[in-house]
Amino acid sequence: MTSTATTVVTSEQSVAVLGPSDRDSLTATCRRGLDQARRSHRPVLVSWAKPLRLADPVAIWSRARRGTPRSFLWQSAWDRGSVVAIGSARDLRGRGENRVASVRDGWQALTRDLVTGGTAATGLPAGEGPLAIGGFAFSPEGPSDMGRLPDALMWVPALQIRGTVPDRGGDDRPGPAELRLNAVLLHDSDPGQVADGLLRLAELCLAPEPAADVPRPAYEGERTYRRAELPDAEHWKGLVRRATGRIRDGAFEKVVLARELRVTASSPFDVPTAVNRLRGAYPDTTVFAVDHEEYTFLGATPEYLVRVDRRAVHALGLAGTAPRGLTPEQDAALALELAGSAKIQHEHDIVVQMLRDALRDACVDVASDAEPSVVKLANVQHLSTKVRGELAADSTAGILDFVDRLHPTPALGGHPREESLSWLSANEGLDRSWYAGVVGWADHSGQGQFAVTIRSALVDGPSASLYAGCGIVADSDPEAEYAESCAKLRPMMSALGIE
Repeated sequence: MTSTATTVVTSEQSVAVLGPSDRDSLTATCRRGLDQARRSHRPVLVSWAKPLRLADPVAIWSRARRGTPRSFLWQSAWDRGSVVAIGSARDLRGRGENRVASVRDGWQALTRDLVTGGTAATGLPAGEGPLAIGGFAFSPEGPSDMGRLPDALMWVPALQIRGTVPDRGGDDRPGPAELRLNAVLLHDSDPGQVADGLLRLAELCLAPEPAADVPRPAYEGERTYRRAELPDAEHWKGLVRRATGRIRDGAFEKVVLARELRVTASSPFDVPTAVNRLRGAYPDTTVFAVDHEEYTFLGATPEYLVRVDRRAVHALGLAGTAPRGLTPEQDAALALELAGSAKIQHEHDIVVQMLRDALRDACVDVASDAEPSVVKLANVQHLSTKVRGELAADSTAGILDFVDRLHPTPALGGHPREESLSWLSANEGLDRSWYAGVVGWADHSGQGQFAVTIRSALVDGPSASLYAGCGIVADSDPEAEYAESCAKLRPMMSALGIE
């Protein structure tokens, strides 16, 4: 018998977590998965669901992440959807130039014999069933010391909760959400043991926790910091000059040059506090956090690479940056200067045209905004153009196919792609890790969302690598580009409490 009771989960307590009828339903679903694994002679993904009422997904994630080396948090600015994921039922990995295709093929194979059970929730944003979550580094190739995060890692979480981002205006009433427990069954799996393990995980993640058990983070005013710019400021400005020289020589039109600020603190950084600061200070961005072993990659990005919602495909061109003004009048003047700059408009047009061309391979009715709009964040403002299309009737392309085609866009690497990326590989000398990569989720029907991972940092206890990049064109000024990169570092410095 499938339970249809709704669990209520708030930031302080959980009520009626999972009962005997839920165990019976989950165990029966696992038995069906075992039968399918024996018939098909393949591993079978089992996914069991139950509706929730969820007040604050970040509170659940903050507590549950401490018991696992793998977790994922997603709060979308585009459809207000949220994902909390704990543990891994199956990893999906890839390497080299075909890494996205390898992950896509692995995901399709795993969901071929999908067995579902329980009661799916209604009224949620786009996406259905179990998700593959994770991301891809900027490049499949990097310096010899690369390896802090895999080139490509997506996984099916053992526990996932999908819901909606709470209204930060003060309405903290629980909203519709869905608990989903996932496992991969083999021909010799024990369905009862699998079900019991998933139920224990759900209880640990959803059960209330005594306040005394929550460790107190170090007071940030007591911290000391050591900082290193990679490369140092003068070296990076020299790279800008070399890049503009190659552009004037005709080697490529644009290249995006990144730099890293590496900070070592006297005590570990408080990642949940950083996440809460990001979503409070940047409510119109997508906030994400990926825990992988000892590393956490987190950020608040204003930019998505691609979204697929049923048959609708959306991409976003975000290129061109100006500071915010100190007064409304100064801010408006800077926005006009941004929109009127021939240099920035050219840089922006390159990105938009590439997105349009990539969508035309699988879509009809491809269109974009007639003119770019100005997106204002707390510290900077950008030119932004939305590109959209409808999947062609005969197209089977899904979200990961579009990630493969689009990443990296000219806003992340440069244009033309091959020439600019080749120059970066030979000259930048920086381990970008997942900075300027993509993070997101995909469902088994091809829907999903992937964000461009700018305004981000990689944290390992008391160490943090903060990243920023600037689009370099023929007339870029090294001093101005360095100042822009410093402005782009400030959101993550503030979130992590770095003074």
